[in-house]
Amino acid sequence: MYKYFCTYFLLLVNVIVFFLIRSEKIETEDLVMSYHMVFNRKQYYRLISSGFAHREVTHLLFNMISLYNIGTFVEAVFGHLYFLLIYFGSLILGHILSLLIKHNNHDDYAMSLGASGAICGIMGAYFMVILYIYGFRGMYDLLRPLASLIMISILPGVDGTSHFSCMAVGMAISFVIIRFL
Repeated sequence: MYKYFCTYFLLLVNVIVFFLIRSEKIETEDLVMSYHMVFNRKQYYRLISSGFAHREVTHLLFNMISLYNIGTFVEAVFGHLYFLLIYFGSLILGHILSLLIKHNNHDDYAMSLGASGAICGIMGAYFMVILYIYGFRGMYDLLRPLASLIMISILPGVDGTSHFSCMAVGMAISFVIIRFL
């Protein structure tokens, strides 16, 4: 159990926030992220809070199953501290990158929420581990998760920009950890 402590803790926090939203103790709109809210209104906490907010139970369940499946592997490989660095680094830096891309496309008011960005960051770390161990021979093992990510990211109402920005940041952070630390 202690081997995956951080993954379990993140699962618990996401579920608690979901129930606080459902019981109307927290307003979803106070947690979501957009360029306007973060940069114009200086509400930087939204870079993190949006990663714990889910509106629908299916959204929460899909993200928590993904977090459990990928998070336990990445936490076991990298350890608690580096896992949290990848998770929150992907969440914050990936969201900033995503917002800047959207801003360049004049999309300053699109709202984003859910743990999927940070999960894509740890998925990027998973990809880097597979590539490090197996090289390009491991690419075949990455096709299904990558195809699933692409299919989900192009659905209407899904913030694909955030998914791929967070995944890129997760890959970069894990590359540095694998290569230099």
